[in-house]
Amino acid sequence: MDQVLVLGALQFAGFELCKALLDAGYPVMAADSKASGGIDGEKWMEIGRNANAIYQPTSELSVESDFTCCLPVYDYYVQNAREDLQTVCSCLGNFSNRMERLALILPNHLAESTEKAGWIPRSLTDYIETMTFFVPTLYGPGQPSRMAFSQMINGNLDPDLQYDDRDALYAGDAAKAIVQVLEKGRTGKTFYLKSPDGNGWEPVARFLAKDGYGSRPLPENRLVSVREMEGITVQPSISYKEAISKQMAYMGKNIKTSN
Repeated sequence: MDQVLVLGALQFAGFELCKALLDAGYPVMAADSKASGGIDGEKWMEIGRNANAIYQPTSELSVESDFTCCLPVYDYYVQNAREDLQTVCSCLGNFSNRMERLALILPNHLAESTEKAGWIPRSLTDYIETMTFFVPTLYGPGQPSRMAFSQMINGNLDPDLQYDDRDALYAGDAAKAIVQVLEKGRTGKTFYLKSPDGNGWEPVARFLAKDGYGSRPLPENRLVSVREMEGITVQPSISYKEAISKQMAYMGKNIKTSN
């Protein structure tokens, strides 16, 4: 990979992909339809000083050389923002002849769902070499407010589980795992990411509830079948307690946690 375009770069998983790519030494074009001020501007400061990082609004996107495109559909799905996804994707029309590969990052919810076609831009996947990654619940700094862990940090111990999966991964670790596969260039493949025991959600929820989660329901296992998919076990770089504490700090909550 010579150059990588990350669409939705100021979103949750999109931003983690930018960081992982930059850490691996790749030039990154970060594009988003969102303004880069406010909290997004603060996030961009984390990586904006890197000489390999360039931010462009999608409405002003300019690409002069061949590139790999990363599209974190996950971010738009968990925020029910299909129109925003379409707006972001529309910027690619003038540069599709320069796109060498497309990496789609999808929530496990879409693996068996009839909704899948509505969330994946067929105009791209029909003629561009594609790699597909299905991911479970992602958590860490910047997790969208619709997600259960964000709801629990805000005091709701009976969260809506619509956008969560039974498994969960620290978003930074998931992004690094995706970049490692991208480096191998295995287009035409479909991968699914999982935690070592496949049950990463429940320990985090019980930790947030201080073991008071009780008999409350768990999210469904959204990835029922993994036929024709290749599993990637993501080893944690930090404990789930450290990871969720980073999310708490990002949300500005002074919540005591105990080991």
